[in-house]
Amino acid sequence: MISVIISGHGDFPIALKESSGMIFGEENNLLAVPFFKGEGIQTLQEKYRQALKDIPEENEVLFLVDIFGGTPYNAAASFIAEDQRMDMAAGVNLPILLEVLSLREHLTLKDLLNNLKAMSQQSFQVCSEHLEKVKTANQETREDEL
Repeated sequence: MISVIISGHGDFPIALKESSGMIFGEENNLLAVPFFKGEGIQTLQEKYRQALKDIPEENEVLFLVDIFGGTPYNAAASFIAEDQRMDMAAGVNLPILLEVLSLREHLTLKDLLNNLKAMSQQSFQVCSEHLEKVKTANQETREDEL
C-alpha cells in the first residue's frame, strides 16, 4: 500500500484531507502536514519525521505538495533522497488526491505517479474550450441534418 502525506502552505493540506473524507470517508495512511507562516524548513522536516513514524515500514510513501520548489517540496526532497520507497508530486489538488486514494492499493508508487501525470493533464480543463467544442459539434450536427 502507498501511504500519503499531503503538505502545503497554511491549512490547504488539512482542507484537502477533509474534502477527500467527504467523498471517500476516513482513509488510513493519509496524513496532512501543514506549513504555517513563521515556521522554517527544519520545523517542517520534524513534522514529516513525526508523520513518517505513523506509517508502516512496508508501505511506500507519496508526498503530495502544493508548489514545486516551495518549502514543503524542499523539506520532503531530503527524505526522498535517502529512501527509495518515497517519492513526491507537486501541484496537488482534490482530483489528484482522489485519484491517488482510488488507486494506491492497486499500483506501485512508480505506476501511480505515471498515472497521475496523465490524469493531471486531463483534470485541468478550460471552460471556453469545452464550449467551443460543443458549439462546433452542434454546427456539424445541423449541417449533417441539411
